[in-house]
Amino acid sequence: MTEFIEVPEPVAAGLKDAWEVARQWLPSFVAGQRAAEHLYAEGVSTWHNIGEWEAPIHTTPSRRRRINSGAQLAVDEVRCRVFDGGFVVQATTVGTSADGKKVRVPTCLVVTVRDGKIARFEEYADSAASSALFGEAPDAIQQEHSDFTSS
Repeated sequence: MTEFIEVPEPVAAGLKDAWEVARQWLPSFVAGQRAAEHLYAEGVSTWHNIGEWEAPIHTTPSRRRRINSGAQLAVDEVRCRVFDGGFVVQATTVGTSADGKKVRVPTCLVVTVRDGKIARFEEYADSAASSALFGEAPDAIQQEHSDFTSS
């Protein structure tokens, strides 16, 4: 078995870049909106732990698409920790799905920042809790992304 251990040495410039991006991006995330375009690197994507797949970021965040479909959702319990090269956001999506199911999905986002822009998200969500929002099939969110066309 091969071990992979990464422990990069932090630098002040990387920490400052990550802090600045987090400070600008986080209010939009909490509001369920896409942040200003200058915060995203070309080809930015999100990797999802549920199903272990990666998708490009679309113009409209998936939480906003759920709200537009009738869900009543908000982000609560938001905590952010910045490190050289990115930041981690721990939060809980709470509310009611479009079909009336109670939703409480603990989530952790690991955000990679390169050259002052968000290059990648890694989303770790509670798969059992996510079923109230996306259905019982673990690939429901993946299907939603593949069916989505950005305007």
